[in-house]
Amino acid sequence: MANHLHRQIREALETALTGLTTTGSRVYANRLQPMADANLPGLRVFMDSEEAEGLTVHTPQAQSRRVLITVECCAKSSTALDDTLDGSSKEVEIALASGVTLSGKNIPIFYVGMEFDDDLADKPVGVKRLRFSVNFMAMSNAPDVLI
Repeated sequence: MANHLHRQIREALETALTGLTTTGSRVYANRLQPMADANLPGLRVFMDSEEAEGLTVHTPQAQSRRVLITVECCAKSSTALDDTLDGSSKEVEIALASGVTLSGKNIPIFYVGMEFDDDLADKPVGVKRLRFSVNFMAMSNAPDVLI
């Protein structure tokens, strides 16, 4: 049995975002990844929420699903912080503009907005939080298979 589509999408995003000029291999599909100096500049990729709508009245039900994805562009605080975050977010938007492929099917990814945050836990780190929408269909009894 394949992994849940959530995990498949996260892994596809991680692959699509690995190797960008600013962040290189520092891409983490984990909202709790500590962003130590060695991980900066880097990206954190995670799902925020999902909405599902039934397309049929019987069970198992065909569902249209919409997942909200967050990609956090993280960089060490410096005089060039905003420039670094803007460059990183540009690379992310371009990398995801054509979507990702799962099971031979293209899954479109749509940019829906952003916000800034400053993570001052251990050291000053700037965070530009990009939000994306991913729409797909699956059966209620097979959340690991696209339809």
